[in-house]
Amino acid sequence: MFFPAYNDGGTIASLVILAVQVAGRLTPDFEVIVVNDGSTDSTHEILDELARTYSHVRVIHHAGNRGYGAALRTGFASATKDFVAYTDGDAQYDPRSSRCCGTG
Repeated sequence: MFFPAYNDGGTIASLVILAVQVAGRLTPDFEVIVVNDGSTDSTHEILDELARTYSHVRVIHHAGNRGYGAALRTGFASATKDFVAYTDGDAQYDPRSSRCCGTG
């Protein structure tokens, strides 16, 4: 799973933790990638702490805001598993739902 994130400091931690739990129930071989697209809030620090805490979490930081499309391209290019799902980092969609994530 991956999440493009921009100034999602208020929602990203709960989303990533839930994604780790959901993916872990499906398979032991998973990754949760978050592409921080140059956030100016606490997103950077929160993501670094999540990556230190959860071995399946990988964070990619864009130095500046490149836009949604660039964050998606980075996420898809960085994914290493056979199946990829994504949704936005603002936690608008619940990763437990089959309606949550687009696939590529």
